[in-house]
Amino acid sequence: MFIFKEVFKETIWGGDRIAAMKEKFHLCHDIGESWELSGIEGHETLVVEGRDKGKSLKELSEEYGRLFLGNHVYDRYGTDFPLLIKFIDAHEDLSIQVHPDDVVAKRRHGCNGKAEMWYVVDATPEARLLVGFDHDMTSNEYDEAVCKGVIAGNVRSHSVKKGDVFFLPPGRVHAACKGVLLAEIQQSSDVTYRIYDYGRRDKDGKTRDLHTKEAREVLDFTSDNDYRTHYKYKVNEPTGLVSCEYFTTDLLTVDRIVHLDISAYDSFCIFICVEGEVAICQSEGVNPGKETLKKGHTVLLPADAGKVTITPSTSSKLLLVRVP
Repeated sequence: MFIFKEVFKETIWGGDRIAAMKEKFHLCHDIGESWELSGIEGHETLVVEGRDKGKSLKELSEEYGRLFLGNHVYDRYGTDFPLLIKFIDAHEDLSIQVHPDDVVAKRRHGCNGKAEMWYVVDATPEARLLVGFDHDMTSNEYDEAVCKGVIAGNVRSHSVKKGDVFFLPPGRVHAACKGVLLAEIQQSSDVTYRIYDYGRRDKDGKTRDLHTKEAREVLDFTSDNDYRTHYKYKVNEPTGLVSCEYFTTDLLTVDRIVHLDISAYDSFCIFICVEGEVAICQSEGVNPGKETLKKGHTVLLPADAGKVTITPSTSSKLLLVRVP
């Protein structure tokens, strides 16, 4: 198993909850994102300990190949790590935005598109998320709303609480709002089209770039009555949350020792602790070992890890992420 050094991102909307959750109080007070696992060039997360200390996800993929990634993952992506895992602290509202799909992203930017999901780790009583249009829009309506600066009023607002889940396929308009702390699972991509940013300015007094024309060409203008992912969690066995062609995410709620055989997944597995504290033991495969995982921390197990033992110190919740 592998623990990585996070890449912290200062943002104009970030706060101090990531630092508090990770007990890294030396961090500044405007951390908006913690990139837990990233293979994106220039933003790579590196192994923090053991014989592979200092290696990136790309280097691990090249060294261990199918044992690390899984056969079908290797066949599809080669040695490119396909996912990006983050925590997001919305101390203030994030911009209203949308992401392109693979076809558009490859044509315009030479990279992957971005399908993603949110799991609400914590939320203030008034916290909300903006997801999807609240009525079927036309492109002309969109242009007019953008021009008048009222596009936010056309995006559906959702009151949220801890444990809520939203899936955001490419083309779905969305924004995280003040008061939410999120775990974000997504394709390995950093392409975002910003539609509206409340007219605010950065520390240098500059407004951030908007991409309203690019967004117009990829937006899904249709609406839905309910964008929330509904689930009933099970105890001590995985509960399915979101599954798409790029990732599958389960919620694992544990209050006793659980033995999990991940060999059938034929994929690396990522465990993200979103509540409580557990010890995870891997006795087979590449880089076996035992790690204690607290809320706000992430571990990656290689595809050949086999049977894994999870021992909670208290009732705990983990997100289990893999490539289907």
